[in-house]
Amino acid sequence: MEVLTSIFAPIHREGHRFIAMFIAVTFVLFLIYDPLGWVGVLLTCWCAYFFRDPARITPERSGLVISPADGVVSAISKVPPPVELDMYNRK
Repeated sequence: MEVLTSIFAPIHREGHRFIAMFIAVTFVLFLIYDPLGWVGVLLTCWCAYFFRDPARITPERSGLVISPADGVVSAISKVPPPVELDMYNRK
């Protein structure tokens, strides 16, 4: 079982309904025309891949810059914080 969980990441709960819709459309496409059904299978696999929710481990060493949401850090600079944070003029 550990081998499967290491290969297939769990699906985020919000993605289940979308994957179910893709499966339903794929079934209909198979009824209409077999090659379209295989296109639906590919799109269903893409949808499942899109909604994967792997366990993330954030490194906790000093000097690291961690980007949110698996993005890319494009710039690092000192800027004033938003007014809502009440941090005054600290950078």
